[in-house]
Amino acid sequence: MNKKQIAILSIGNTSHKDEGIALYASRYLESNYSFQPEVDIIHGDVARKKLLNVFMEYQEIIVLDVITIEDAPGSMYQFPMETFRSFSTNEDDDETGVLGCLNLLERQGETLPKVTLLAIIPQSIESGTGLSSSLLKPFDAYILMIIKSLEDKGISCEEKAEKQTLQNIVADLTS
Repeated sequence: MNKKQIAILSIGNTSHKDEGIALYASRYLESNYSFQPEVDIIHGDVARKKLLNVFMEYQEIIVLDVITIEDAPGSMYQFPMETFRSFSTNEDDDETGVLGCLNLLERQGETLPKVTLLAIIPQSIESGTGLSSSLLKPFDAYILMIIKSLEDKGISCEEKAEKQTLQNIVADLTS
């Protein structure tokens, strides 16, 4: 099977405050940048079967998500798959999330894609919409971290002439 080169997979929930940042970031990238060669952007809320297919279709996947580790809200991390797989909990064995899907594919003898997690520490994952002030400030830096990761892989990231604002994207996804 010929695999596609690269995808960005955003994970999150826009009805739980900062947990939506990955979805906002992927929509922001999609609205404001063009990529050469092409990068597929897959927005969260992907059903398990579809998520399994995503991991089987691509050579490389950049996962955008929040991560709850001891650090200040807005702190950003880049983890290779080997590192973030060590964060696994019993919840990850239910095969509905990223780690569960990777574990299932590995047990089935499938070749895993190269996966990188670009994560940001949330301030609040309580019910509500929009981002907390602790994540509004570093949003541009999070986008730049994603762009740099793509450029390091030889992908050209060109800003579009007409840009959407983060506020418009948040409003579109939460209305």
